[in-house]
Amino acid sequence: MFNETQGKGDENMDAFKFTAYPSNDIVANGVTVLVSAWFLVAAAAILGDPASPYTQRVVEAKPEQVAAAEVHARAVPHVHYTVMVMGKRTTG
Repeated sequence: MFNETQGKGDENMDAFKFTAYPSNDIVANGVTVLVSAWFLVAAAAILGDPASPYTQRVVEAKPEQVAAAEVHARAVPHVHYTVMVMGKRTTG
């Protein structure tokens, strides 16, 4: 059963200390910096990687689609509409 002289588990446990360092905060900060640097290097490697020629697919538009898009772009002006909603309020 529970021994009253021991107290609760967390109260009597000794915190682990890295003996070569003055505090555990230095170890935690070092691990954080190391992991952050790793992710920075990985992100740079991903962004700097050139696109593979094997995964590139060239899609050519059909001449009819190009002509239709050009006609549509010239024929339709840019129009902005404003919608106003009006209603009555009833009190009561």
